[in-house]
Amino acid sequence: MKRLKLFPKTFLYVFSLMATISLISHALFYFMMPIVYTSQKEAKFLDTQELLIEALKNTPPDRMESTVSRFAIQYQMGIFVDRDGTIYDLMVDGTSAADGDRSLQETVDSYWSVPNDSQDTDLSYLQNDFYFQTDSQFYSGTHFDAADGSPCYLVLLATLQPVSEAKEAVIVFLPFTLLLSLLLAAIFALLYSRKITRPLSEISDMTARMKALDPSAVCRVGTQDEIGELSGNVNALYQSLLTTIDDLQEENARVSEAEAAKVDFLRAASHELKTPVTALQGMLDNMIMGIGRYRDWETYLPVCRDMVRKFGVMIQEILDASKLNFSFGQERSEEVSMRAFLERVLSPYILIARSKDIQVVTDLSADFSASFPTSAMEKALSNILANAVKYTKPFGKVGVYLDGRAVVIENECEPIPSNVLPHIFEPFYRPDFSRSRNLNSENPDGGNGLGLYITAKILNTLSYPFSFEPFDSLGGEGPSGMRFTVFF
Repeated sequence: MKRLKLFPKTFLYVFSLMATISLISHALFYFMMPIVYTSQKEAKFLDTQELLIEALKNTPPDRMESTVSRFAIQYQMGIFVDRDGTIYDLMVDGTSAADGDRSLQETVDSYWSVPNDSQDTDLSYLQNDFYFQTDSQFYSGTHFDAADGSPCYLVLLATLQPVSEAKEAVIVFLPFTLLLSLLLAAIFALLYSRKITRPLSEISDMTARMKALDPSAVCRVGTQDEIGELSGNVNALYQSLLTTIDDLQEENARVSEAEAAKVDFLRAASHELKTPVTALQGMLDNMIMGIGRYRDWETYLPVCRDMVRKFGVMIQEILDASKLNFSFGQERSEEVSMRAFLERVLSPYILIARSKDIQVVTDLSADFSASFPTSAMEKALSNILANAVKYTKPFGKVGVYLDGRAVVIENECEPIPSNVLPHIFEPFYRPDFSRSRNLNSENPDGGNGLGLYITAKILNTLSYPFSFEPFDSLGGEGPSGMRFTVFF
C-alpha cells in the first residue's frame, strides 16, 4: 500500500478534526437548545411569580384586575387569583376568560384545574401549593396574604410552545448548516494544509538537491518560526558539509602532492646515492685486484672511509627529510619569544663562525612573539644559518636581525645567479660554481643539496612566506651576498 504524502495526510487530518467539531457542535445545539431554553423559561417563570406576588400583596382590591391584566399581557401568561373569594383571571393573550376562551373559564370555575393529560384527576389539591411542568406548559399554585391580611391564592400558567416550534425549525435548517460547515471545513483544511506543507515540501526538494551536492541548493527562509529555523539549520549544515568536502578535497590534493613529492624525492635520493656508491665499489674492486694506482690500498682506504662517512651523513639527511613528512601534525605549536628562540639556535653557529674567522652581527632588539612547532622551525633556521656560515667568504660577515615581524639572515658571499635561484630549493640540487666548493671546509664538493629543500618544505607547510635573494652592500656598487627572509 502506497503511503500518503504530507499534503493529503495533513488535509485529511485537519478536515476530519474540523468535521468532527462541526458534527459535535450541531448535535450539542440540537439536544441542548431545548434544555437550556426550558431552564431559562422556568427561571423566568418563577421570577415572574415572585414579582407578581409582591405586586399583588400591595395592590388594593379595586386595582387587582389591572395588575393581573398587566402581568398577563407583559409576560404572556395565564393568571388566576382568588382573593378572599373574589376571582381575577386573564388569558395569556390578554383577554378575560369571561369574554374570550371558555376553556379557561371552565378551568377557573374548577379552581384552575390541571389539563386533562395530567394523571391526577383529584382537583381538591389545587387549594395547596404546587408546581409541575409538562412537555408544553408550566403550572404553579401558591398561597399568600395581601397587605390587608386577605388570604390570596395564585395560579400561573406559561406555555412552552415556542420551544417545540424552534425545535422543528432547527430540524429543517440543521442539515444546511451542517453541509455549510463541512464545506468551510474542507476549504480551511485545504488552505491550512497548503500553508503548512508548502515550506516542508520546498525543504524536501532542496534537500534532494543537496543530496546530489548541488552547490546552488538553498532552502528559503521566509518565516521566523520553527520551519524557518529548520530551513536555516539545513542551510548551515549543508554549507558546513560543502566546506568539509572542499577541505577534504584540498587535503587529498595535498596528500597526493606530498606522495608525488615523496616519490620524486626517493627517486632523486636513489639517483644521488647510486653514482658515489658505484664509484666506491669500483675503487674497492680495483684495490682488491691490485689494478694500477689502487695497489696502494693504504692510501685509498682512508679515502674510502671518508666516502663512507659522507654516505652516512647523506643517508641521515635523507632519513631526516623523509621523517619530516612536511606535516608536523603530531607536534603542537608553542608561543615563543623570537629573540630568545634565535639566541638559542644561533649559539652553536657563532662558535663555528669564530673558528672560521667569520663575524656574526646580530640585532634582536625588535622582539616579537610567534606560534609554531619549535623543533620544525629550529630545523629550518638551523639549515639557513648553516648555509650562511658555510658559504661566507673568509673574514666575511653573517648578519642576523629582526625587522618588524620578519627574521633576516644574510651573509657575504658570491651571489647566486638569477637563472639558478628557481632551482635552489630542489632536492640534491648543487649549482656548479665556486660558491658550492670550499677547499678548506669539510665538504670541498659542496653540500648534499637537501638543506634548503627541507627548509622550504617546512616553511611552506607552516604557511610562513619567505624570500631568498641577493642584497647590495652599504655603499657598494653591486650585490655582495645573499639574504634569506622569513615572514611571521
